[in-house]
Amino acid sequence: MRIKATFTLFKRTMPSGNHVYYYQCYDKKGIRQVPKSTGLALKTEANEYCLMLFKQGLLIPEQKKPTFEEFSAGWWDIETCKYLKWRELHEPITESTLIVYQGNFRNHIKDYFAKFKLDEITPLVIENWLVFMKGKGIMRNECKRKKKKMFDENGNEIIEVKQKKLLKAKTINLALFTLKIMLGEAVRQQIIKSNPCEEIKELREEKSVRIILTGDEVKKLFPADWSSIWENETVFKANLLAACAGLRIAELRGLRGDLVFDTFIHIKGQYLGKKYVPYTKTKEDRSIPISPVIRKLLDDLLKNNGTEYVFSNDGGKSPITNNMLNDGLTKALKNIGISYEEKLNRNLSFHSWRHFINTLLRMSNVSDSKVQAVTGHSSKGMTEHYTHFDTTKFTEVIEVQTNLLSFFAPETKVIQAKVIKPKKKTTA
Repeated sequence: MRIKATFTLFKRTMPSGNHVYYYQCYDKKGIRQVPKSTGLALKTEANEYCLMLFKQGLLIPEQKKPTFEEFSAGWWDIETCKYLKWRELHEPITESTLIVYQGNFRNHIKDYFAKFKLDEITPLVIENWLVFMKGKGIMRNECKRKKKKMFDENGNEIIEVKQKKLLKAKTINLALFTLKIMLGEAVRQQIIKSNPCEEIKELREEKSVRIILTGDEVKKLFPADWSSIWENETVFKANLLAACAGLRIAELRGLRGDLVFDTFIHIKGQYLGKKYVPYTKTKEDRSIPISPVIRKLLDDLLKNNGTEYVFSNDGGKSPITNNMLNDGLTKALKNIGISYEEKLNRNLSFHSWRHFINTLLRMSNVSDSKVQAVTGHSSKGMTEHYTHFDTTKFTEVIEVQTNLLSFFAPETKVIQAKVIKPKKKTTA
């Protein structure tokens, strides 16, 4: 086997007629480098010069580092991202997590670091980025959000008012984690020697206080006459089911008619972004008991949408959007006296329904194992324990749902009273 020399020397004749020795070598990957001039005319001196460069680790010039824009081209796209293809062989990234990475890259990372060469992204550069992120915030059109006209002190209509909403520390930390993954891949590919994100300390996250809705507030939200509070019946029923079953918003949007049964609904997928994925956040299916009142309220939706998406405005072809659900809840809260400012202060959102039903079930002395089975926050062992779903084992859950929706009882009784039973035959 032939062993390659550390370097080779050869003589070149310059236009002036003088002779200069050049050297050529191979990099660590075995790729031959372009010739470099020693600037020396004697071979012995040129040889000593190259040996000195070799000892100092300078014989092979550092390769030109790509800019972050060049390196990140195609990142987080399933079709073009080599990192995702590599992860697919080891530990695939879930659809929901990928959406988070894509958003972080697009909104917070891509433009800021675009012109930096990878070896120029130092811990100090990243620290400056974090400071920038902390003050950056998100600009919102306040007039459009409130959907009402606003005027200045001279009575002129204000077309739009930009309001800044500062980014939370948790959001910034997630963006930092996304950057850390990307630069970690640059290290793995031996483009840079170390990951500068390793030296960065995460921002301190303030614990958000969530003041959940009270039982009285929930009953005000769900009156027998839904139209007195809600603008859209589908949105009303979606929130009601979430309040009673603790569904995540993606699980509720992904619920299909063929998974709604007389006494329970089966959760086996979710609608993320613009498509359905056949698994839940925890990768575990679960069944949730529903009371007869809830089942009856879903009847017209099942009739209109069949076995397709239950909560849909186009015959089941696609589910209603996150914005429709969140905006509908915001308007309903306002109609029962909870302003937008109070909603923000109490950290109320569609996800609050999971906190509400979890608290209500525990306060009603439903065992933790059953609460976990309903909400999907169970351990693997508990999930396996409830694999064979039996509605008769969850009577306490049905009772809590029935009590919560007790305002529908009069309507139910009227319907039952209309049932005409055949008269018994009498003998003459």
